[in-house]
Amino acid sequence: MNSFGHYKKSIDSILESSYTDKKLFKENFHVIMGAMKLSKDFREFFTLYNDFESSSLNENTLEEYINESVNYLRPKIKNLKVVCGVLDKVFSKRKNLIKLNENKIYDNLDYLIFKTGVKTLNKRIETKKELVESIKSRKTTSKLETGLSPKVLAYSLSENFNKQFSTLGTEEKQMISEIINLKTEEVSKNFTKNKDSIIGKINTLVKESKDDNLIARLIETKNKVITMENSKLSLLQLKQLNQDLNY
Repeated sequence: MNSFGHYKKSIDSILESSYTDKKLFKENFHVIMGAMKLSKDFREFFTLYNDFESSSLNENTLEEYINESVNYLRPKIKNLKVVCGVLDKVFSKRKNLIKLNENKIYDNLDYLIFKTGVKTLNKRIETKKELVESIKSRKTTSKLETGLSPKVLAYSLSENFNKQFSTLGTEEKQMISEIINLKTEEVSKNFTKNKDSIIGKINTLVKESKDDNLIARLIETKNKVITMENSKLSLLQLKQLNQDLNY
C-alpha cells in the first residue's frame, strides 16, 4: 500500500483535471466519495492532511498539533487498506488525469506517520522541522475546510482555489461564503432545517409519483440524506439538493 500522500495527491489531481468537464467531474467525484465513505479513518486522514495544507494553524502550537495528529492517525493505518484497494482500481482507469507533483507537507506527514523504529529517529526529527517550516512559509490560499462544495472541491483542495473561486457565479459564491462563516451551532441548525425540508419534499414526490424507478431513486436519496453527518460539507450538499428539488 502506498503512503496516504499518494492517494491524497491522486484524488486532488483527478478532480482538478476533470473540473472543466461537468459530467466527468461529477462522475469522478461520486466515485471517489463513494470509496471514501467506506472508511471513517480514511476520511480523517484526508481531513487532517488538508488541514495541514491550509495556513490557519496556530504557529505557537504547531509542533504539538503535529505530534497529536501523528499519534492519532498512526493506529488507523491498518484501516486504510480496503479504501486504498478500491482507489487503486479507480486510479488505474484514470491515469491520464493523474499528475503527481511534489508536496513537501504530504511527504513529511507520510514519513512521520508511516515510518517508525529507532533507525528513523534522526530522520523523523529533521522531517518534523521541515514540516513546521513548510507550513509556516505557505501563503494563504483558501480559508475553506475540506471539500466544502462538490462543485469546487478540486480547487478547495489545491493552491488554485482562489483563482477558480473568482470565476463562480454570484449565487454560488454567496452560498459558499455564508457556510464558511457559520458558527458550529448555526451549522447544526441549518443542517437540521435543510435535512427536514428535503425529506419532506422527497416524501411528497414519492406519494405523487407512479414511476417505480423514480420512486426507488428518491428513496435511495432519502436514505442517504437521513444518514448524513452534520458538517459544512453536508450542509452545502443539502442546500444544493434543496435547490434542485425546487425546480
